[in-house]
Amino acid sequence: MLLLAFAALASFPPMTVDLTGADPGTWEEWAAGEPSTVPFSLETIICPPAGAATDFAVLIEEGLADSLTPGTIERWVADMEPWVGGVLVAEASYSTPEELRAWLLDMHAEGLEGVVLVGDLPVAWVMLDNAFARDSETFPCDYFYMDLDGLWEDLWIGYPSAGIPGSDGKYDTWDTSGMAPEIYCARIITSKTTIGAEDSLLQAYLDRNHEWRTVGDPLPFQALCYVDNDWAVWGGEFRDAMMQLYPVVELINDEEQTCGTDYEENRLPVMYEWISPFVHSGPTLHQWNPGPETYWNEVTAIDPPARFYNLFACSNSRFTTPRNMGSIYVFGTTHGLASVGSTKTGSMLSFEPFYATLGAGGNLGQAFRDWWTFINSGGFTPYEMSWHLGMVLIGDPTLVPASPMLGVPGGDPGCAVPSMSFVENPCRGSIAILLPGSGEALVRVFDPSGRLVASRTVSRGGGPVEIDMPGMPRGVYTAVSSSEGGSVSGRFALL
Repeated sequence: MLLLAFAALASFPPMTVDLTGADPGTWEEWAAGEPSTVPFSLETIICPPAGAATDFAVLIEEGLADSLTPGTIERWVADMEPWVGGVLVAEASYSTPEELRAWLLDMHAEGLEGVVLVGDLPVAWVMLDNAFARDSETFPCDYFYMDLDGLWEDLWIGYPSAGIPGSDGKYDTWDTSGMAPEIYCARIITSKTTIGAEDSLLQAYLDRNHEWRTVGDPLPFQALCYVDNDWAVWGGEFRDAMMQLYPVVELINDEEQTCGTDYEENRLPVMYEWISPFVHSGPTLHQWNPGPETYWNEVTAIDPPARFYNLFACSNSRFTTPRNMGSIYVFGTTHGLASVGSTKTGSMLSFEPFYATLGAGGNLGQAFRDWWTFINSGGFTPYEMSWHLGMVLIGDPTLVPASPMLGVPGGDPGCAVPSMSFVENPCRGSIAILLPGSGEALVRVFDPSGRLVASRTVSRGGGPVEIDMPGMPRGVYTAVSSSEGGSVSGRFALL
């Protein structure tokens, strides 16, 4: 387990560094292309059911929802609700980051657990003196929307080390004793891929999001841990953390083998569900040792079948930079669903809390929040801030990578008839299921996070099958009946 003293991290393991020599996109360049801010406001598209709390929020750039195929947003909400509870969808004005954060804080007080920002919405920027590089960095920081009650201040002009009092629009001062996350936050921003129309890329993403939730992927469920030379010695530890989610993780950390050619020709085309490259990078490329580089357009040309990426690759997820690879992997391919990475030098470390939550059936947002909670335990040191403050989640945070392995099948996305019916739905205390066919079947019940909470072998053909669910909290559950003839499933609400 990488429970490391951060004072020693400057040499163990070496920090991922942008070796490209390219400016990863300045705050000034980004600000010049952004609209003027207006007071924060929302135009609600979908509300949670009457009496239900808002557990998760989808905030969309004004006008973007209208460009989607009718029914797309409603379908997305229906896909999310069994996993996260009540969902609010609204178009949000382009306000200041402070106003958006204040609204999230108010909603968290009422039960909000997560948010995804879709399209061009406010970005908080940070100026930080890097404790490792003895240099200064300016970068976009979505952790601003996760730490809702922490103190974030703009007290200096230029980097803090410049020592010039005043405000310049970037956060540079914190009370690091109180920066634990309250919610999880993710981005879906397709405009920065620059390989197609923003609305078309978003539509395609939401279409394959739904398809994966309902159909899934063929076996095997396997992942790739691809570790370049500077981190090769720790490859086994990186792989072991990933095995908390995937039972099969292929480790490639031979210094003579890892290179751009091998990654592009022998790894990206393979049917991995999750890929974790450990490599020096910039926003738009990986820089392997000994090479050659892997550029963003090579990824789009290969079109890897992987769904998820953990990019131990500095600046690779700088979502404000055109053609950043964190967005390219997700929105610039026909299979990508989500990535986690950094907008600056640095990366994720201490991977265990992240993969443990995913392996237990948690969604990506919950795993990201749990990892941040671990990092912040005991206070947020300058070394931890320098490693991690640029970490962002790109894609739908309500996705549950472990759901196919937990045995929760979907149905035919074009079929409107449920494959399993219930005597009463919603129900209280127990469920009564009407199962087709005859003979024995194994019935399993999964809670909203994908965890198995009940299991019983039953005989079909003799009327309703009843399964007790004492003490289970209210929510939307999934029942799966498996027999030699195959599996059928259905969802029900427990009151």
